[in-house]
Amino acid sequence: MNGHLLGGVLALVCSCGSTPRPALAAEPQGFAPPVSMITSAVVMDACPDAAKLNTKNASKEIEELVSPCTKVPGGAAHFSATLLPDGRVELGSPSGNAAEGIVPTCLLQSQSQLKHRLKLKKACRFDVKLEEHTTTP
Repeated sequence: MNGHLLGGVLALVCSCGSTPRPALAAEPQGFAPPVSMITSAVVMDACPDAAKLNTKNASKEIEELVSPCTKVPGGAAHFSATLLPDGRVELGSPSGNAAEGIVPTCLLQSQSQLKHRLKLKKACRFDVKLEEHTTTP
């Protein structure tokens, strides 16, 4: 009787082996997901201290502001970034008209993004344009 019990257990163990899973659908040959690239154009719009301003550091501050943006809703954004003497950054419409301009939410991820380290006596306003370009590799 023990022989039949052992044979039944072996049969049970063997039949509980893994069942073959259906193969996952492979991506088509040569398929690559689209790649997005964000370009920015920044122009100093109004800055009384422009002659004394270190443009390399100013560019770095604006670059840090827009660097979290990996996508731009609608493909483009146009806004102003005003660097204030107290270290804050104000975002707004490029023309001052609240009905114009688009500020992407990627600029509002953290309060530290809206700060700068430049030493300014007066506010400097920059005109900022972001564009998203999508390509397939």
